[in-house]
Amino acid sequence: MKDFFLRNNAYHIWATKLLYESLGNISEENYKKDVGLFFKSIHGTLNHLLLVEKVWYSRLVGEVYVPASLAEEIEPDRQTLEIRMVQTLEKWNTWLQGLDNSIWPTLFRYKTMRGFEAELIFSDVVQHNFNHRTHHRGQITAAITQLGGKSPEIDFVYYLQTIGK
Repeated sequence: MKDFFLRNNAYHIWATKLLYESLGNISEENYKKDVGLFFKSIHGTLNHLLLVEKVWYSRLVGEVYVPASLAEEIEPDRQTLEIRMVQTLEKWNTWLQGLDNSIWPTLFRYKTMRGFEAELIFSDVVQHNFNHRTHHRGQITAAITQLGGKSPEIDFVYYLQTIGK
């Protein structure tokens, strides 16, 4: 199972880099424009992704990070946000490599942002995080298209074809 999650994380790094390449053609004004996404703009959505990566990663490694809200801006600078996002995904890769295969079916207990105790299967928590990335990248690619840009082809199958698996 670890190999599955490592392959998926590698995919997310690949997809995120392609997404940022597409964003290179989006003006700063359009990048921060409210285009109707849940977190309003492309920037707001990318910032949310970084914030949630930090929330879940901290939970999984036994640290505590509780932002004021899921829309809290933790990185206002566009280029720095991109660097931090890729670094964060690479950090997940290092963490995943260190996991023992026996952990995947275990129960994972954590505290929600509202302060409630929760319990989920460890592998489901990790998969949720990966699905969350995909969900918001989909929103961003729709916004890129809406703004007249070219959306990247970042389906998982395209990644698999590029690596020859």
